[in-house]
Amino acid sequence: MKHVVVIMLASFVLVACDPPDVVKLLKPVKEVEPIKKSEPVKRNLNPEQLSRGAVLFQKNCAECHGAQGQGVDNWQKRGADGKFPAPPLNGLGHTWHHPTVVLKYTINNGTGKIGGNMPAFAAKLTDNQIDDILIFIQEKWPAPIYEAWYRTNERAHNKTTK
Repeated sequence: MKHVVVIMLASFVLVACDPPDVVKLLKPVKEVEPIKKSEPVKRNLNPEQLSRGAVLFQKNCAECHGAQGQGVDNWQKRGADGKFPAPPLNGLGHTWHHPTVVLKYTINNGTGKIGGNMPAFAAKLTDNQIDDILIFIQEKWPAPIYEAWYRTNERAHNKTTK
């Protein structure tokens, strides 16, 4: 329940300051349809991209999110500075609730506007480097988490391409 409240609060805060296409994608996922046994989601992991993502993650993200994307203890509670600490990215946090477009927006623009400490990386990382980092993160997600994210991402993609 706390996850839903945090996501909803973040969505409401972002409504006032983010582009409309991104804002409508920030709505929390209520339920995710289970993947049918006949339709497994295959991860198309490019080993070179995964390797680049691992290096980029260690250089740019691990200091706050941990070497394995484990995040910080009590990441859902504001720290002494009034901001939220780095959440886990390994499938135990809320990252997988967001489609790629939202994850890229967050990496590019940081989380200062929604109460976090993450800096903006738009001037530091290219789109391809961000893709590499996201592949590295997603590789850590257990299959059911990845499948749920995949469905969310597909729905978001279908909304933005119509």
